[in-house]
Amino acid sequence: MTTDSRTWFYSTPEQRPYYIEERVNQTLWKHRLQNIFMTCTKHTPPFRMEGRWYDMPVTFEWQPGKYFLLRTSKESKELIGVLRQVLMMPPVLSYQDIDGMYAVEWHTDGGETRWREVQGNPHYQGVRRFKQPAR
Repeated sequence: MTTDSRTWFYSTPEQRPYYIEERVNQTLWKHRLQNIFMTCTKHTPPFRMEGRWYDMPVTFEWQPGKYFLLRTSKESKELIGVLRQVLMMPPVLSYQDIDGMYAVEWHTDGGETRWREVQGNPHYQGVRRFKQPAR
């Protein structure tokens, strides 16, 4: 199966966990992200997947065509870089959440509203905005 983010992020996938898992995992492997396997834990929007990459827990959450959230136990520039290629857009912001997980968010609308929500909120530590390309 050849797949990319257009089949599960830029359009709403069939709400069957196996199909979501196959599409997402195949996309990650196609982008040379080895040793990862994601399991679908919520098959309705916002979708949720959990897995491990090497020994690091990884969680994905996304609303098709709107946002994608990556949560890991520590920052991984490799994983962020691959997801940037997969999603075909740069991340918008990162922070450490209330559970101590490192989070990175991508937003198709530029993330201005989300940026205002997390800025100054004590539930989010180390909030950082990624430099956006000139338009």
